[in-house]
Amino acid sequence: MKCAECGVSFNDGVQCSTFKKHLDFKCANISEAGYKKLGADRKAIWKCAHCRGQVSSPAPADKMSPVLDTILSELREVKLQLASLPTLLEDVKLIKQEISELKTSMEFNSAKLDEHSIKISDLERKMTDFQNLRSSFDASLSDVATLRKDLAAKEQWARLNSVEVKGVPVKSGENLFTVTEALTKAVGYGFPKTQINYISRVPFIAAARSKKILTAADIGFEGNSQRIFVNDHLTPDSKNLLTKTKSHAKEKGYNYVWVKFCKIHVRKNDTSRVFIVTCERDLNKIA
Repeated sequence: MKCAECGVSFNDGVQCSTFKKHLDFKCANISEAGYKKLGADRKAIWKCAHCRGQVSSPAPADKMSPVLDTILSELREVKLQLASLPTLLEDVKLIKQEISELKTSMEFNSAKLDEHSIKISDLERKMTDFQNLRSSFDASLSDVATLRKDLAAKEQWARLNSVEVKGVPVKSGENLFTVTEALTKAVGYGFPKTQINYISRVPFIAAARSKKILTAADIGFEGNSQRIFVNDHLTPDSKNLLTKTKSHAKEKGYNYVWVKFCKIHVRKNDTSRVFIVTCERDLNKIA
């Protein structure tokens, strides 16, 4: 195409939106780069110098038009960039809202953390109280065990003068004093009937040691070979402890368990030492 001003053919140029004439960049007083920066909308309304009323001063227009076009182009670029400002402001508002929500969440979590800290402190205090109570309870158990042991010892001491005899058959119309007298003669140790405070038949829980081998025939029951055992008179607790001691000693291979002066004695063999069992904890000695 030809330039409407100079008539020179050109391939790329501008078009005046008023008269629709084509001009090369030189006659249009605009650089190729400046024209390309205008964008489609501005190109569509672009006017030549004549149409803009600048024909009276062609020389200054020739010099100022490229500068003005560049400035206008840059201003339009700035305007385009500022067009995204509302979106940017919305993004900033959204970020501020998210920060506010995050702050609220952190404050909530902080409050929960403080609440859990209080609960943990309360649990620690309760645990301390429980440990103190446990210590007091253990001390009380120890005191009770000591009291039970002392009581059992006193009860046993009160029975030092009591003797239980096991294995004597029951005879109709029997006289227990006569039976006792026959028993004392059989063991070779007599004492007057006046020294007996009380005598009766009573049940027997656990067998104690025998003083010698006796049978019913030895005390007047002819033809009766039933054995008779003479034992210390133990309290129910002592009898129960004796039963457990015998069972435990048998498991551990101990040969001797006997009662003397109402105390349970244990010995493993003829050469080992003798020790006394006074409570269930002492069973640990049998090892």
